[in-house]
Amino acid sequence: MYKVWLKDIARFNLPVYQYESDKIRILYAGYSKVKREYFRRMIIGNHNNQNYVGRRWFWQIPGLIKRQNYDLVLSEVSRAASRFLKRQNGFMLPEWIAMRINIDRPLSELCRSSVSDFNDIKRLIRKYKLTYEITDKDDTLDMFIEKLHLPYITNRYGDEALIVDLKAYWKSYSYPLLLTVKENWVLVSGVLCRIEGDSFYMFALGLTDGKDVYRAHGCIGALYYFSILEGQKRKLRYLNIGGSHPFLTDSLTKYKLGLGAEFISSHISWSQSIWLGVNENSAFAVDFIEKNPFLTVESSGRVVINNSY
Repeated sequence: MYKVWLKDIARFNLPVYQYESDKIRILYAGYSKVKREYFRRMIIGNHNNQNYVGRRWFWQIPGLIKRQNYDLVLSEVSRAASRFLKRQNGFMLPEWIAMRINIDRPLSELCRSSVSDFNDIKRLIRKYKLTYEITDKDDTLDMFIEKLHLPYITNRYGDEALIVDLKAYWKSYSYPLLLTVKENWVLVSGVLCRIEGDSFYMFALGLTDGKDVYRAHGCIGALYYFSILEGQKRKLRYLNIGGSHPFLTDSLTKYKLGLGAEFISSHISWSQSIWLGVNENSAFAVDFIEKNPFLTVESSGRVVINNSY
């Protein structure tokens, strides 16, 4: 609670960063480099110039759109700012939204090509002779962290990789599990899991030495497929496959939707939101919004798919 209060106060006055290409100018107000870099890549890509333009009070942020002719403006949100920004011309986006697959149905139905991409994953499982094992032994955790998880996220995200204390996660749950996949009996991927209620939760993924060749062999998709098998063995109803970003065109979101996953309807608080302001006079901004549907947070806290454009 103390940390949330400090974050609330800090977000009254925000550091502001400008990104500009030959087509678009965007502004991000906030402290998180990970979030800032995600939205920058999503909207403007890598070919741009970045400038730190100082600090602004939260009530000054929306006015920058017309005053300085930005196409899109994004801002981290405080409790007071959320009440103010909801009255502005823009959208509240969830920073992260959980997704799950209903596995309480026949495997043949889950793998129908009209429902998901699991048929392709099964083909790769057969081609590369992928098998899985599952364990709850504590002595396997260090191996997973050092050999699979850290190399995977470092290779995927570089300096922006979010390092989570997986040992604390392992100790905090009653039924932690480690599911590993082998290719021709050689360890290639793994996922840290847990069982809670009627759900099998996937939490942290890994590839051996972070090698992308294993991804091409279907070793990430196999983690989802084998987790479904394990969840069904245990008579569970859902496979919770972690969170996703708000844009439906985001590669991770598209991948999870392609597995037949659904968004879990839940209340999103102000501290879990990002405000998106749109310059309605910008052809690029309007085109981007039209081509990139996203999830928004209603005043009630319910998450829905934006259809304003």
